[in-house]
Amino acid sequence: MKLALIAPLSGFDLVLSLRLSYHLLLAQYVLTDSLYSTFYRGLHDQGDFIMLDNGAAEKTVGIDIHMLMQAAELVGADEIVMPDVLDEAAASLSMATRNLHYVPRHKRAMVPQGRSWTEWEYCATHMVNMGCATICIAKRYEALPGGRVKALQIIEEHQWEWSHHIHLLGCYNRPLHEASAAFAEYSSIRGLDTSAPIAYAQAGLSIDSTRRASLVWEAPYNQKLAKRNAISMMIACQGDPNARNPKESDN
Repeated sequence: MKLALIAPLSGFDLVLSLRLSYHLLLAQYVLTDSLYSTFYRGLHDQGDFIMLDNGAAEKTVGIDIHMLMQAAELVGADEIVMPDVLDEAAASLSMATRNLHYVPRHKRAMVPQGRSWTEWEYCATHMVNMGCATICIAKRYEALPGGRVKALQIIEEHQWEWSHHIHLLGCYNRPLHEASAAFAEYSSIRGLDTSAPIAYAQAGLSIDSTRRASLVWEAPYNQKLAKRNAISMMIACQGDPNARNPKESDN
């Protein structure tokens, strides 16, 4: 499972030093920050894989499809997370239906929504039938019984993983545990994106801390701690449930 590190401009050196080639970009910054969009366009042109998020995690409803497509053009997005509405299966399906013709099937990443696993499965079934390349599992579903492992089990029951990529959108509370638990259920998950390595460093925390930290886009942080956090996350993405930060001397 590949790690996509969500990083502000101050994290670009970290992205490069870790040789990450899988990225999820936040559309709002692609559209408003030329340094951000230029950096990732350069990585795309070198062969890196670029997913473009729709911004729904930051708001109830994501960015307008026309602006989303503009952002996709700026960075050469390989996949686009289709517009959706948090927790709302019917509204997300309606929005997906309206916007299908803007994005070719091989670039569609869809995010099933719902307030229960029954609603989530209903939404996922219809999205798969619409046609998409990737099924994304949002971080908020760690809060439902069984967490995102339950979503993976639903996917496996339908055998959708045979014809679709799987991506985990963000981390909810325990980044290392969530990554390793998902890997243990289905080791061929393509990737997971998170800002946790930097967010925890902003709070002066190791990523295995029991506290929770959220990214502040322009806040300073200890670069060495962020790198140790990111390495721990990369290890967890390969299924190690005991991932811990390496010693500073290991860097």
